[in-house]
Amino acid sequence: MSVFFNNEFENSRLPVVKKEMQETKERFFAFIGKLEDKLREFTAASIPELVALNDTDTDQFKRGYHRMKSAVLGQLDSIQKKALDVKEEKITCFPFPNDDHEISKIYHQFRNECYDRFFQLDELYSKCREQVESTHQEDFESKYQKILDEYETLKDKFRCEQCGSPVTIDKIYFTTTYITCPSCQTRNTFEPSSQAKMLEHIGRSLAEQRTSHLLKEHDEIPQKTQTLYLQRHEIELSLIHESDKRIIEQKRAQMQEMEKQKLELESKRPALYQTYLRAMFDEWNKINPALADEHEKFYNRLLNDYHK
Repeated sequence: MSVFFNNEFENSRLPVVKKEMQETKERFFAFIGKLEDKLREFTAASIPELVALNDTDTDQFKRGYHRMKSAVLGQLDSIQKKALDVKEEKITCFPFPNDDHEISKIYHQFRNECYDRFFQLDELYSKCREQVESTHQEDFESKYQKILDEYETLKDKFRCEQCGSPVTIDKIYFTTTYITCPSCQTRNTFEPSSQAKMLEHIGRSLAEQRTSHLLKEHDEIPQKTQTLYLQRHEIELSLIHESDKRIIEQKRAQMQEMEKQKLELESKRPALYQTYLRAMFDEWNKINPALADEHEKFYNRLLNDYHK
């Protein structure tokens, strides 16, 4: 009699819980959608203001710009935290009788779908932060081009202090240099302009900008592996109350594939860093070939430090 009563109770409870989960999921999806709209709208409105302030802020340390950027990032963090808090309260802690096999299966599906929806917002949040962070980028290409233009203008105008013969400036000098006159062999002091002296300082920054896409590919791997880990963990949890052997096999196969992908990503990360580092230093050597030997020593030191 008691077994029959329990079965009747479970059967009557199942539709109620399913309905509650469906309604909760719909409300959660709608809530996430509204937060995504806020992220997009707030980011789109903030970026032009940040760019303008970055361009016009005359303070050496651009404190006004950085204060505004911190406020914008804080607002983005607040939106993402609202989503996280609701996910934990309404989805992770959703009340259900976990001793009921059928309801447990439905719950894991419900939670996975809601988690996937949250991860979509989380990806958008990361992109919005990246867009905001990128508003503070100096135009090193423009500065470098001005140095090149100045060099083209001045390279054939330098004259020997002793005999007045033209002395060709054969490359961009960024420090005080002694150049011998081909006519009278007098050593002339060549003092580069303040703009040319900047070459030593902007060279690495420009090289990093030109190769930033390679570093980004390397830097994105931890987030990708973390996502795979969380997805695998969710599938592993869903197996606790699973009895269907076919589904168990499918899910275990999924877990194995995710673990394989995670290991592959982790194994190729060092090679991606070396690819980036080599490309960056190659660019740096093109920009400032006079320091190529010093650059190579620095390259080897950074590579060794990475592998320690």
